[in-house]
Amino acid sequence: MQSLPASWRLKGIVLGIGIPQLTTPLARMFSSDMLERGQWTILYAFELGLALVSLAMVFWLRLPPSERMKAFEKLDFVTFALYAPGVALLCAVLSQGRILWWTEVPWLGWALCASILLLSAAILVEYNRANPLLNVRWMASRDIVRFAFVAISVRLLLSEQSYGAFGLLQTLGMNNDQLIPLSTIMLLATIAGIAASAITLNPLNLGRPVFWSVALIAAGSFMDADASNLTRPAQMYLSQAMIAFAAVYFMGPTLLIGMLRALSKGPNHLVSFSALFGITQSLGGLAGSALLGTFQIMREKFHSHAIVQSIVATDPQVATRLQQLGGAYGKVVSDPTLRSAQGTATLSQQVTREANVLAFNDIFMLVGFLAVFTLVWMGAKQVRMYITGFNPMAEPLAAMARMRVQ
Repeated sequence: MQSLPASWRLKGIVLGIGIPQLTTPLARMFSSDMLERGQWTILYAFELGLALVSLAMVFWLRLPPSERMKAFEKLDFVTFALYAPGVALLCAVLSQGRILWWTEVPWLGWALCASILLLSAAILVEYNRANPLLNVRWMASRDIVRFAFVAISVRLLLSEQSYGAFGLLQTLGMNNDQLIPLSTIMLLATIAGIAASAITLNPLNLGRPVFWSVALIAAGSFMDADASNLTRPAQMYLSQAMIAFAAVYFMGPTLLIGMLRALSKGPNHLVSFSALFGITQSLGGLAGSALLGTFQIMREKFHSHAIVQSIVATDPQVATRLQQLGGAYGKVVSDPTLRSAQGTATLSQQVTREANVLAFNDIFMLVGFLAVFTLVWMGAKQVRMYITGFNPMAEPLAAMARMRVQ
């Protein structure tokens, strides 16, 4: 922000929040090559080198002097001691629940209970403070709750890419080397999204980029919903480029919506907004992966059961397929019984693969319909704003202008 002219300060925020989003496609492009060259040692050494270079650049390029204020009190550390482990436990439950399964491991339940208790205690402490670190009353207001809902919804929808598309391709046997072209397309789309978000930024209509981002997510999800076992990364270039573009196109304006609202209430609200924005992005992403992962497992079991029910050994087509699959091992397995068993195992693997493909298609359809629902809700808000002539960002921008004058 400080390196840009005054008219580009808000665009600087968009650039600042957008550029870190390049890390995911870049990591997919470089990490596999490093693992092949020197396994984890080279990868961790590269990460350490990046950290040291970043530290040197921070010391070399110092920020200009700015206004400072005493922001923390002793009771803030009590809040942090309750808030941090509560969020950490919640993240652990969301990230491990679909892997270990929600009802199978007792510690998931205990971690969730502890998280609820710790976060509730942190909210109770902050609610009764005269000068809270987290302004719970402001965070519970209608506008901020609506902002959090939109931010979490979009982050959840973006899990279609991180979990859905890459999960499908890995299920079909694609490895990291084969996914490099797709990651390159996503990297270019992300750069285009950052540039478009900064250039087209309009502080009086920050909801428009979010609206179009959700529309792109819906279109990309429906395009992926007809995947098959022949789907390859090339068939997903366009859809994933659209979603990668949407991922950064919405983020800058979304950050500005909350930041302007926070700054219009005073600098002390910025910490509350930072915590809220972090929750919506981190927990939204984890909740999206947990929701889609759980849904995919359930749908895979459903489709697998449906496919198995239609396979009967007395069916001539099934018998021919088993013979063909077993015959492929004729040169290495001479025992007919073992060849038949191997053919049955191979057919079972094919059934599991087809069931997984159908389950991922269900995920794409679910994300598409959720995006359409979010799109309709946001469209209704935009229409009502147009009819009434009320702009929710006018007051925060006016308050910011008064603060600059003062």
